[in-house]
Amino acid sequence: MNLPYLVFSDRKGNIYQHPFLRMAASAGHKLICPASHELISLPQGSTFFYLPGRLPVGFDTQANKFQVVEKFQGKEVFALSVFMPPAYLRLYNPAALVKKKTVLPLWAYTACGVNGSRWYASAVRVDRRVRQSPRFYDDRIIKKNVKVFLDKFPGNRLYEHLSYCALNYNCLAAKNLFMTRWEAPLPTSQSCNARCLGCLSYQDSECLPSHQRINFRPQVNEIVEVMAHHLKLAPEAIVSFGQGCEGEPLLEADIIAESVHILRKNLSRGTINVNTNASLPKKIELLCKAGVDSFRVSLSSPQPKDYNAYFRPKKYSFGDVIASIDTAKKYKKFVSINLFVFPGFTDSKEQIESLVKLIKSKNINMVQLRNINIDPELYLSVLKKKRFNPQGIISLIEKIKRCCPGLKIGYFNLPKEQF
Repeated sequence: MNLPYLVFSDRKGNIYQHPFLRMAASAGHKLICPASHELISLPQGSTFFYLPGRLPVGFDTQANKFQVVEKFQGKEVFALSVFMPPAYLRLYNPAALVKKKTVLPLWAYTACGVNGSRWYASAVRVDRRVRQSPRFYDDRIIKKNVKVFLDKFPGNRLYEHLSYCALNYNCLAAKNLFMTRWEAPLPTSQSCNARCLGCLSYQDSECLPSHQRINFRPQVNEIVEVMAHHLKLAPEAIVSFGQGCEGEPLLEADIIAESVHILRKNLSRGTINVNTNASLPKKIELLCKAGVDSFRVSLSSPQPKDYNAYFRPKKYSFGDVIASIDTAKKYKKFVSINLFVFPGFTDSKEQIESLVKLIKSKNINMVQLRNINIDPELYLSVLKKKRFNPQGIISLIEKIKRCCPGLKIGYFNLPKEQF
C-alpha cells in the first residue's frame, strides 16, 4: 500500500489533501512515516480535529525528507488529527510543528491520511467486542428511555446526574445504563487525592476539563437502587465505581462498601467493579470484604517518577498503588491495569520492561490499553525526557503477549463470567 497523502485543515474546518506530500506521524519527539501494517481504515464514529497553532508536516518522497506546510492555496493551515471510538488504540500522534503555543483540549489526537476516497488512521483495534460501537447508540431511543427511568425512580439523584452525562456529554457508559445493558457507571466521589494532568472533570492547570464533576454525595439507597436494577436485568451486567465525571472512589469507600454489602445480601448476579488509582490499600481491603468483584488500576507508567509526573499524587505514593494491588490479589480479586498509552513513551524499551515485570510479579489478570487524552506537547514537557527509544506500540503488545501468557489484553472491563 502506498503511504496515504497528508491532510490538513483551515481555520473554518475545511479539510484539504496535499497534492504530493505523504502522511507523516510522530512518536515522542521523533517524526516517522507509518508502515502499511500500522494503518487501518478510519473506524466508523471517528471525529476530526484540527490543531490550533500547529503546522502540518508531511513527507516528500522525491526529496526523501519531512516538510512543513505553512500555507496552502494562500490560506493559513493547521495539522489535522482524528479521535477514534473506543476499542481502537492509536499508534502515532500527528506530525506537527508548534508555531504558537496553545494547550489543546483533552482528546487522543491520532495521525491520519487519505488515499483516493479512503481514509486511514495510525491505529490498531485492541478489543473485538462490539460494546460502545456507534451503531448501538440511537439518541432518540436513549432520550425516551431517560424519561422512563426518571419517572420510575423519582428523586434518585444518580439517575438525574447520569441522564445529563448521557444526553449532553455523550457518555456511552451512561447511555448503557439507560439501555439496561453491559457496563454502567456509578459515580460517587466529589474529590480526589491526585491531580492528574489529564483529568476530565477537574483542573487546576492550563488544561480545561471536558465536563463537570458530580457535585453531591449519593446516599446508600440511591446507589443500591441503581445497582440492583442494572445487575438484575442487563446482559453482561457490570456496574463500575470510578468514572470520568467524579474524583477517586476510594475516598468514598465506606459508603460504597455499605451499598455493596446490602446489595450482595440479596443479589449475586452481575459484576461490581471499581476503577481506581489504588492509592489506599486499607480501603481496597474494605471493598474486597464487602463483595467487589474486580479492580481496574490506572497507570500512566510502571515507573514511580514517570507515574508521579502525570498523576501528581497527594498524600500517597506509588508504593501504595503496589500495596493495593497486592491486597486485591490476596482476596483473589480480578485486577486489571488501565494503561494510559502515549506513542513513543509507553512503548519505550524501559517502560515495556518495567510493565512486563509488574504484570508477572503481581499476577495481573488483564491489561486494558487506553489512549491517553492529552495535548502531546504538554505531556512531553512534563515527562522531561529527550530520548525515549520507542519500540512501537505493536511491539509493546506483542512483547506483553509473549512474556505474559494467560494475560488478557483488551479495552473494556470484563463481566465476571469471563474472568
